[in-house]
Amino acid sequence: MPLAGGEAAREPGRSELPAGGRILTAMRLPLLSLPGRSPRAALALLCVALALGGCSLRFAYSELDWLVPWYVRDYVTLDAGQRSVFDARLAARLDWHCRTHVPEYAATLREAQALLARETVDAAQLAPFLASGEAWSAEVLAKLEPDARVLLAGLTNEQVDELRQAFARGERESRKEFADGSAADQDAARIKRMEKRLQRWFGRMTPAQRERIAAWSAELSPTTEAWLAQRTRWQGALLEALQVRADDAAFAARIAPLFAPQQAHWPPAYRDGVARNRVLTLALLADVFNLAPAAQRQHLDRELDALAAQFESLACAAPARLSAALGR
Repeated sequence: MPLAGGEAAREPGRSELPAGGRILTAMRLPLLSLPGRSPRAALALLCVALALGGCSLRFAYSELDWLVPWYVRDYVTLDAGQRSVFDARLAARLDWHCRTHVPEYAATLREAQALLARETVDAAQLAPFLASGEAWSAEVLAKLEPDARVLLAGLTNEQVDELRQAFARGERESRKEFADGSAADQDAARIKRMEKRLQRWFGRMTPAQRERIAAWSAELSPTTEAWLAQRTRWQGALLEALQVRADDAAFAARIAPLFAPQQAHWPPAYRDGVARNRVLTLALLADVFNLAPAAQRQHLDRELDALAAQFESLACAAPARLSAALGR
């Protein structure tokens, strides 16, 4: 089940973890929208931390929404030389990530499996799993800053314009999906998204669980517009930084802050709304589990066991084997 991410953060239906795009799978996520972080971004972290977000092995490992540099390939047409740099850095980063984090993911999933063997859980017991995911995301994001700097510094003017157009397109698509329509329409869509994510792990929701999800959705603080504004701010800062990419020192100074935690830039009301929605979503997840009948709990246990086993089998493969396993 998705932890306090997905629908937990900025909008009545957004998360609060860094965002990016697609690396190795067919699943597409919004590129380079760090402060915006889509519902799937948070779910990726929680998927790794607790496997409760509707993610497969490939999503959990390679779809981490904050692997920003690799998203360049989805939004910018790279030439042969750029693809060579991309591939070399991707192999090195997969190897590092596999050695440092994949074993931790497997162990954390086993801890979650043990916790969820209990009759009931509460939000406080789920919160540490989310905290682990957030810590992992921050570490990986910082590790990727040099890769992003090299890849972005090599973009041509035409490619920067291509990236700018991609940002604008993503803004239109996000607004259409999450901000357009009446409040009732947005509420219904949010409920549907959460039910779909939970169903991946529990199976079909019971009437009591659906009622609880609807109550959760109604309580969320509206943060969609603030999320969109923060994402636009971050993307604008990146595009401005790209104007000085020919100057290594100046470019490094402009890029580094974009890979640091962004919460300091959030308006107080947005920060408060995100924190409140996080608490509400943790409570929702605990309640959905506590309402789960035996069949759902067995289904969840099988899913957790299978995902943990997949991570255990990967830790720690050589880069070529890992890339093959992830479908590259």
